[in-house]
Amino acid sequence: MSADDEHKAIAKRYVDVVWNDGDVDAMDDVLTDQQVYHDPTGSGEEPLSEFESFVSNYHETFPDLHFEVERYMRDGDYVAFWGRITGTHEGPFMGIEPTGESVEIMGIHVVRIADGKIAERWANVDLFGLLQQIGHDPLA
Repeated sequence: MSADDEHKAIAKRYVDVVWNDGDVDAMDDVLTDQQVYHDPTGSGEEPLSEFESFVSNYHETFPDLHFEVERYMRDGDYVAFWGRITGTHEGPFMGIEPTGESVEIMGIHVVRIADGKIAERWANVDLFGLLQQIGHDPLA
């Protein structure tokens, strides 16, 4: 397998294990024990246990969460991917009680791979659109 294919396979496994399956027991197969994360709210170091809790909360809120990736692109140790994220709002989210509404948003992620695992993550998803779809107007 080429390095390009290997890095994309790691990113695909990350999407499947973390976002599509919510399999916290398998997350240490694809993520380092300590990662650096970046998102619109900030950046920092995060132990795997905290990320596992974050992912579990998302899957409790959106039990049918699914990330359908449209494209993977690699540049050195970095893989970027984007696509549609869907789910049904079945649990509390940011103080908003469950609505049963189906949501569909776009998301883009970049990961840095070191020694065969993801060591750094960037994520940007349409949180504004998600909030609107579950009946919350962030501008109100």
